[in-house]
Amino acid sequence: MSKKITPATATKTAAKPAKKTTAAAAPATRTATKAVKAAVPVAAVTAIAPVIAPVVAAPLATLDRSEFEAIVRTEAHGLALARGFRNGNPFGDWVRAEATVLSRLAAEGRTVASPTDDAPHT
Repeated sequence: MSKKITPATATKTAAKPAKKTTAAAAPATRTATKAVKAAVPVAAVTAIAPVIAPVVAAPLATLDRSEFEAIVRTEAHGLALARGFRNGNPFGDWVRAEATVLSRLAAEGRTVASPTDDAPHT
């Protein structure tokens, strides 16, 4: 005998909280236990422990000398502009700009090619 489900009984049934399962409510037969075990996919069991990939340092990027000098030139111009092109000298701006750019590149893990690396071989 099955109950007839009407819209009124459906909302009453939906409003009831789900029953909690306990150890006493475990399946009583062997076939029911096998069905419960088969319901858990093997992939779900193996996915419990995450695999941690080893950390590999990225290779350092090396700027060639012309790129470095272009960045320093822009930085030095910014320093001169900030002081209104007064009370300073271009050499001092260049030295400060070089130090600033080198420290920024070091923080990013980048290096600058030595001047001899870019020199043409004769």
